[in-house]
Amino acid sequence: MASTRARSLAALAAALPLLAIPASLAAQTTIAPIIAAGDPEYQIQPITAGPFRLEPQLLAQTYYDSNVLAEEDNEIEDVEFILRPELAASLGNETARLRIEGYVQLSRFTDLTTENSDTYGVSLASLFSPRTGSAFTAGAGFARLAEDRGDPEARELAGPGPRLIDTVFANAGYRKEDGRILLDIDAEVREYDAVAAIDRERDFLSYSSRAVVGYRVGGALYATVGGFVNKRDFRLEGTALEPDRDAVTYGGRLGVRWIGEGPVRGSAAVGLFRFDPQDARLDARTGLSIAASVSALPTRRIAVVLDGFRGDVATFRQGASARTDTRVALTVQQEIRHNLFARYGASWRESTFVGSGVSEETFGPNVAVEYLFNRNLSLIADATYRKRSSDDPFDDFERFRAGLTLRMRI
Repeated sequence: MASTRARSLAALAAALPLLAIPASLAAQTTIAPIIAAGDPEYQIQPITAGPFRLEPQLLAQTYYDSNVLAEEDNEIEDVEFILRPELAASLGNETARLRIEGYVQLSRFTDLTTENSDTYGVSLASLFSPRTGSAFTAGAGFARLAEDRGDPEARELAGPGPRLIDTVFANAGYRKEDGRILLDIDAEVREYDAVAAIDRERDFLSYSSRAVVGYRVGGALYATVGGFVNKRDFRLEGTALEPDRDAVTYGGRLGVRWIGEGPVRGSAAVGLFRFDPQDARLDARTGLSIAASVSALPTRRIAVVLDGFRGDVATFRQGASARTDTRVALTVQQEIRHNLFARYGASWRESTFVGSGVSEETFGPNVAVEYLFNRNLSLIADATYRKRSSDDPFDDFERFRAGLTLRMRI
């Protein structure tokens, strides 16, 4: 699950999984969700309102940012204040359940007020499990996002502020774990709509689907084979000077998946993807495809998480016909004591803009600590450092962010 501060499109993809019922806002800790801390002294029971179970939460955050605009020669430091109320409502049982989550995030800067933003979102997720081992899922949602200045293709102008993007999505899926066979299928349609008219070239519809079949090779471990396809339909059509950017990306992967709550969880797969543009002026290409998210729990109090991705990503960079991202993150989640949790790790990303000759790398560590005063109140301190190196020297930057978050639950 993404942190509450993630405001980029990449973060959205992490924050709104295709088919999962969203994690409970009443979780004991937000920075180490994999650790199964079960101290009843710090757990909250949802508020009952008729058939609904309500989970309200309020985050009050203060951040120091050494380079708000993520620029090499124009480093502007500032302090950001964020207020984020959240509410989740759920009903149902193990057979059928429904969950609605909503939030509003108000961001204000002390000096660089052009970076202020108001964002919000609502999502719905449902699950129907007629019998043990099988489940149908469906969801939908809307969000207004403020693009993070550190994104590979973020707006570079200071005056207009961060780019705002509206996104709407709907998805459906089916999952079956029955004896030796695993079947996991999902599909999604998502629209990206930049708010400013000047950003119309970024508006597009994405249609995606994925299917994975697994065979149990022992215990909780399955060997898997899967295929995926994604189609992008851009709002602006091609011209005599600019090629049509509509394209289909498809591919397949072989991998493994661990089912259940054992010491190893998650999945890892590797294969190939094929980028097939609609316009003959753009070149098709084949590349390495990786998707991995594996958690290892050597003890009840420690989880080591490895996330990895490599594949085709939508691009809007001048002169680039395509973009390939490679991302790796290694994170440790730890329960230091029953009311003190920690998270620390590092991440690396390489973005290659095909056709432009530009490639850039972003690397940096991160750390966070959460202290629970009681079941209603906790304090989170966190810090991140990012350094980007690019073939385009104007894209280089270093950035340090550190902040405090007061988390209040009812």
